[in-house]
Formats: sequence, structure tokens, C-alpha cells
Amino acid sequence: MSKLVLFLADGTTLDVPLKRERMTIGRRADNDICLPNLAVSGEHAAVVTILADSFLEDLGSTNGTLVNGVPIAKHILREGDQIDIGRHILVYCVDDDAVLSADYVRQPTRTAIGDLADRVETAKPFIKDVKPGSGSAMRRERAAQNVAASRAEPDGSLPEPNSALPRPPGPRLYETPRRLATIKVSTGLGEPRVVPLTKDQTTLGRSGVQVVRITRIGDAFALTQIEGEHPATVNGDPPQPEGTLLEPGDVIELVGSRIEFVGLT
Repeated sequence: MSKLVLFLADGTTLDVPLKRERMTIGRRADNDICLPNLAVSGEHAAVVTILADSFLEDLGSTNGTLVNGVPIAKHILREGDQIDIGRHILVYCVDDDAVLSADYVRQPTRTAIGDLADRVETAKPFIKDVKPGSGSAMRRERAAQNVAASRAEPDGSLPEPNSALPRPPGPRLYETPRRLATIKVSTGLGEPRVVPLTKDQTTLGRSGVQVVRITRIGDAFALTQIEGEHPATVNGDPPQPEGTLLEPGDVIELVGSRIEFVGLT
């Protein structure tokens, strides 16, 4: 299982196993990785894992997401990639057993990108679903205590050590409709047919000949072939066994049909 290693301000690290298909990073307490300071957007970024591959997506954050010092919108993660979110540094590791020293992180470049300066408070992160006694338990406990300290009452008093962490905000009055992706199917007869992908899994093809499945995880789409001796193709290449991430404009050749992945609309 791959993981992220979060480097804390006190020189220690915190392991974050990527054990779910989609894990969010942001300032709000309902994120999987909560980084509660003003440089981080409420829902800043997400890591989506499809089989053996993970990619990082910026969710329209105010200050942006950097990988190895470069701003990204969507990025397939590779071993050792350094992620910079609001001056918090995380490193992607393919091996869950990998151990990184505190001096592994390269010099952050965030201050040269955005005007965060010294107004940004020290990291007080916490990670959802961290069980006491597992892995870096002492570091995790310290992170949780820091979160509690950040919730001090106006008179300076602190909550009880075992009190609950901040609860997610209540339901929104107006929910943003889920965006749909579409494909254009051309069979050589007439105009291409536009087909919306309304389900999390859409199966295309002819049973016993060639069948592929397009799987949606968050705002990402991956194609895998599930039937057929002869491979379908994506831009002329066979799909990867673990799935091929689709980008707008990708062309799928399947059972004599041409299918263009349009993407989210």
C-alpha cells in the first residue's frame, strides 16, 4: 500500500496510508488529512488511488498545490514526489514500509510562489481513522494534541484531552450538482452519438468479443478491459492491466467503433 509522509514542524513525520480510493486534504475537519491553517483551502486537494497508481488533484484551492516546486492541476504521483500544500510538505512513497529521515525534504519553494510569509501558523495536522498503538502512535497523538490546542477557548482554556475533534460542518443549503462526463461514439454511420456517463461504472463493447469498463473515482476516470482476446486501444495503445487514466480527447477503439472521451462538462 502506498502512503504519504507528512513532515511536521517539530522535525518528526506522520505516515498517512492511502487506504481509500479517494482521500481529501484541506483545512476543514471533515477532510481525511486536516491541515488547519489559513494557507490551506477548506477542501484543498485530493489523492485518488486506482489499483497500483495514485494521482494528486488540486480542487481549485486559493494558494494552489505544488509537486516538486511546480504548480499542478492533476499529477500522477511517482516515488519521492514532494507535495507542497500551504507550506506543509508531504512526500509520496510507493512502499508502505519506507522510512524517510527528517532531513529528506528539499528546501520548500512556497514562499517564492505565494505571499504566505509568517502569517501562516505552525502545522497542527490530524489524520482520520488513526488507531492508537499503530505505527507512529506517539507522533499521531502529538498531532491530535496540537489540534486541540488550536481550539482553545476565548479565555485561553483548552478542551479536555479526550474531547472530540471538530465536527464536520452541517449540511449545505445548496448542494453543487455532480458534474457528468460524456463520450462521443462513432460507428461510421452519421454523426457521433453523445453518451453521458451517469454511473460510477460504465461497460462498453460486445460480450464475448471486446468489453471495457470505465470506472469513475471522484473526478477521475480509468478504463480497463474485462473481456476479449484482442485488446481495445486508447490512443493506439492497449489499456494498462491496472487501468488507464483517461484524459479529455483520448480516443478508444473498441469493436470497430471510435469512442472519444470528452471528460467532465
